Amino acid sequence: MRNRTVGINVRVTVTEKKKVTMLAKKCGLSLSAYLRQRALEYEPGGHPPKEVFNVLDKLDEIAEGCTPATCAEIGTCADRLRDLLIGGN
Repeated sequence: MRNRTVGINVRVTVTEKKKVTMLAKKCGLSLSAYLRQRALEYEPGGHPPKEVFNVLDKLDEIAEGCTPATCAEIGTCADRLRDLLIGGN
């Protein structure tokens, strides 16, 4: 159940709203979630474009058709890329 029951109204210009909406979308967040995180001093990271995930999926497909040693090497590289791109450790 949602605990958020209190609203905060903020007036902005049309340009400001467009910019904040774009930043929220870039992070894969709703406008409310983005503003909440920023207000609470959390800096949300950007969300990679869909094409990045398509390339990583293609690397996995290539690895499946290779020798076991090559497959493991490609898999390790793909995992490293995933970690760098989507915030893994």
